[in-house]
Amino acid sequence: MVGALIRMKLAVLRHSMTGERAGWMTAGGVIGLILALGTIALGLDGRPMSVDVLGLALAMWMIGWIAGPVLFGGQSILKAEHFALLPVARYRLAIGLLGAAFVGVTAAVTFVAFTSLLAYGLQLGVGPALVAVPAVVLQVVLVVVLSRVATEVFGTVMQSRAGAAGSAVLIAGMLVATQSGWMIYVGLEVSGLLDSGFPPAFSAVVRALPSSWGLVAVAAAQRADWPLVVLAMAALAAGILLLLAVWGRLLAAPRSARVIIRGPRRGAVQRAHRLLPAGATAAVVGRELRTWWRAPPRTTGYVLPPAWALMTCLLPLTFGSTALLPWAAPGIAVMAATTTVNLYGEDGTALWMALTIPGAERRDVRGRQWAWLVVFGPMTVATAVVLTGLSGLDWAWPWVLALVPALLGGGMGLSVWASVVALVPMPDPRGRRDSPMDRGDAGGMGIAVFWLALLPAVPALAVMGAGVVRDDAALLWSGVPVGVVTGVICAWWLGDVAAHRLQARGPEMLTLLRSGRPSGAPATRPEPTAVDTMPRWERIYVTILAPSLGSIAIFPQGLVPVAIKLTGGDERLWFLALYVPRPWQWPVIAGMIVLGLVLYGTALRMYLTRRRALSASPESSGAVP
Repeated sequence: MVGALIRMKLAVLRHSMTGERAGWMTAGGVIGLILALGTIALGLDGRPMSVDVLGLALAMWMIGWIAGPVLFGGQSILKAEHFALLPVARYRLAIGLLGAAFVGVTAAVTFVAFTSLLAYGLQLGVGPALVAVPAVVLQVVLVVVLSRVATEVFGTVMQSRAGAAGSAVLIAGMLVATQSGWMIYVGLEVSGLLDSGFPPAFSAVVRALPSSWGLVAVAAAQRADWPLVVLAMAALAAGILLLLAVWGRLLAAPRSARVIIRGPRRGAVQRAHRLLPAGATAAVVGRELRTWWRAPPRTTGYVLPPAWALMTCLLPLTFGSTALLPWAAPGIAVMAATTTVNLYGEDGTALWMALTIPGAERRDVRGRQWAWLVVFGPMTVATAVVLTGLSGLDWAWPWVLALVPALLGGGMGLSVWASVVALVPMPDPRGRRDSPMDRGDAGGMGIAVFWLALLPAVPALAVMGAGVVRDDAALLWSGVPVGVVTGVICAWWLGDVAAHRLQARGPEMLTLLRSGRPSGAPATRPEPTAVDTMPRWERIYVTILAPSLGSIAIFPQGLVPVAIKLTGGDERLWFLALYVPRPWQWPVIAGMIVLGLVLYGTALRMYLTRRRALSASPESSGAVP
């Protein structure tokens, strides 16, 4: 059974890992390998706190395995329902699916990361090194099966609104732990805990996590505490068996009927709807507000942005810094645009109702925009006022007051623009019997929109930066109306583009939602695009490396240090330019911005070159050779 499922997964991967998907997998493997080598380096660290620091790193890997499937669809290549009609015991199927889960880049990279246990054991002696060998294997198996069980549990819990809200908070915590965990490391360095030691209670919590049981066994072997070694290894084996039993039980659970969620007869949504003026656009706003309130996937969409922004900006409080508190509100606006990139895909074939009413497309787009603002606007403004006031950073007020309207307007426009331009088909809501996390492959567009959502802030930042340089308070505060105007323009213009696109391509979008294939697409092989004609490494550079590294160089390593220096801040955090001697800080900042522009420029040049070559080819022009 295990061998058959492994061969099936290899066949699927061999035929599906092409084009952009292969590029994403390759880039993810490279980044994961770098992180894995960093984890091994922690295992080789000889400081007294190496055990607990390595335990924190392994906990991050475990959290990544739990959060990854939840954030990017929640479904593996081989699904249990594919084998529902086979006379196979569910527990045997769970073992087979577990074996197939180890086929892939993610599992290989994770195994490399957990070899840090072996690196740590080699420093302690022969006995700990021998214990580390089975500990690595058991630890990786435990993490993988825990990921599968968590995916099933999340899928069940997220079918209710309360469960979806709780899951969103948990997902936000996982995101913050994986992407902002460096702040914890900075806090440990600043506080001197890496040398003096963690508090005993915190150290006990770290070592009690399942991801640290193998580490506990290796450390106990160095002290010749063999009962603890046996206990930790037995806990790993028992945890694997218990999780396999739970997974088999979940796979054997009967399919439940579709959950129908009804709102209260009278509530906040109904009262808000009565306040809306009469008209078609107001009707769309009312419909969308009800959807935001009643649909569990939408609940996740509006809880995740504030949870992520608040956790990210409160994390520096661990080392006494309030520098990020004012930026929680802009973070909410940016993440809100990121989580709403597939509104039309989530609604499924209900799009036909807007297409069969003359002129309804524009009203539908505008209604969705206003509903988006009603959902995210008040929480963003309230967060801006409260946290900026609590931070005590009075200089941040003009920046926050300028960025919030600019980013909210950009989010209003990008949410509908991305939903129309980069539509990802999903099962109809009436037919979704599986996890609400199975929402299509919209992760790539979400990442792109995250960076695009920052662009509406550029005009206001430029004006306020000029005001700081010239020490002109009036020019600095003039960034506020610039931000408001920019937000209004982005919301109106992008909404207008989305409405025109919906009017022109609505039937094709409906076909895509119904069949999963674009209208008129051949059943065999579509025509290649400019990206498809690129060699693999050039494709990876253009679609992944250049946008990712270029954005990091321009924004976090370039523009953010500029703002810190201009405002007199002294928080260095992870900004490279602030760690070099003061005379070299501005040249390093300029070099980072130039590096980002060069990355973007070279990627654009490669793309345009391939596009011109494709347009000039006989196949694309229709000429007969």
